[in-house]
Amino acid sequence: MKRVIVVTLLIFTVSMAMVACRHPKKLARNTFPAADTSRGGVIRDTSSAEELAKFTSAMLQGIKSNHIAFNTFSGRVRLGFEDEKRSHNNLTATIRMKKDSIIWISVSAPIVDEVIRAVITPDSLKLYNRLEKQLILRKTSDAEALLNIPFDFNTLQEMLIGNPIYLTDSIYQVVKTPSIISFSCDHTKFVSLFNVFADDFGLQQSKVMDKDNTGNQRSCELTYGDYAKAAGRKFPTTRRIFIEEKGVTKVALDFTRYDFDVPLTFPFNTPSSYKRM
Repeated sequence: MKRVIVVTLLIFTVSMAMVACRHPKKLARNTFPAADTSRGGVIRDTSSAEELAKFTSAMLQGIKSNHIAFNTFSGRVRLGFEDEKRSHNNLTATIRMKKDSIIWISVSAPIVDEVIRAVITPDSLKLYNRLEKQLILRKTSDAEALLNIPFDFNTLQEMLIGNPIYLTDSIYQVVKTPSIISFSCDHTKFVSLFNVFADDFGLQQSKVMDKDNTGNQRSCELTYGDYAKAAGRKFPTTRRIFIEEKGVTKVALDFTRYDFDVPLTFPFNTPSSYKRM
């Protein structure tokens, strides 16, 4: 049961070595902080504390100006999934969202068509697996315990739409290169690392790590690319996700369709014959 939930939630989770041929294409996995040796390397910042504070404030404003606002969102995704035991290739997912209200996803595989459908609200998770004829009903608050990864509705929503997650005003360790700016953020539970483009502060990469590193430190790294204009928004059409703990889970999302603020439905009919898990 846990593996079913992992596979499903990682599709839209809480940016790889990806799959080949018709699979989602690879996207570079960069370092933190960014190293830009091809264009002059790291710029050694000799700014005063006051100048650095002004730069940091302007950078935050630039990042926030790229925030993707929406009322509803609908997208179609080519999906790849891989961990140490298995890989799932040539999958297709349809994602529908109503802001702060509901996330709906349907996952299809070649030949067999839809295999999983899930609905997530701020309070609940409903999922059925057509192949195993299983029905899973859970509180959203149980997801972190089930998956052992950071998870809540808002984080998932922001990740799917392409906004930064765990971005705070507590910024430090700013490193500039000609094309990328790197910095760290402090959060109550996590440390977040970011790479943003120097010209427009668009998100390139982020990484969230547990603060407590006494045990197996978890991390979730996301890479964003192939930005496209969509209804006046800068939308990253490719995502790569690495989740590391004892092993590495890799997810590739390539959006082939994305529509904002269109009427949507979120059908979920509970199959009476399915076994409740």
